[in-house]
Amino acid sequence: MLGYVFKGLYGYALVFALMVLEGVSLPVPSEVVMPLVGYYASLGFIDPVLGLLLGTLGSLVGSLIDYYTAYYLGTPFLLRYGRLFGLDKNRLGSLSRWFSKYGAAAVFGFRFLPGFRALISFPAGLAGMRIVGFVVVTFLGHLIWDSILVYIGYAFATQWSIIIGLVDRYLYIIAVIAVIVIVIYIVMKLRMR
Repeated sequence: MLGYVFKGLYGYALVFALMVLEGVSLPVPSEVVMPLVGYYASLGFIDPVLGLLLGTLGSLVGSLIDYYTAYYLGTPFLLRYGRLFGLDKNRLGSLSRWFSKYGAAAVFGFRFLPGFRALISFPAGLAGMRIVGFVVVTFLGHLIWDSILVYIGYAFATQWSIIIGLVDRYLYIIAVIAVIVIVIYIVMKLRMR
């Protein structure tokens, strides 16, 4: 059942949309989405190269949204609303210091650190990093990371089939639990403000 979601144009659109959400610091891990691209590619449901490129472009779009949010709205906006994305004053300060010290290398390097992958776009936008440089290092970082994840999903397809079988069996329960967790997460973040 879940496999048919990844089949055809809908599958590519889903990969792109999920990776945009991952790129804007929402709790949609690329560590789950991109191995699924590899797994479903091994079954012939999706082209691995096209899935990889669309996932990487989705991450890039999400990163650009974060970059421009910081660039145009600045520190006060991020301090006020950044907590919704796990970005508080201390984390923003640490990222900004790291960015000012390492610049483009920081943007590239952070693309390989789960939990910080999307957040580095904020200090890049605050610092006004040149957009061409930002796009190049962000795209390359995402492409390398996503390639590794797609390969893992493809290479370990037999292990994934066990997990996917369980997910298929309990898909509706998992979906309801996921929606509840996301709603609780957003409500908690809003209450902390």
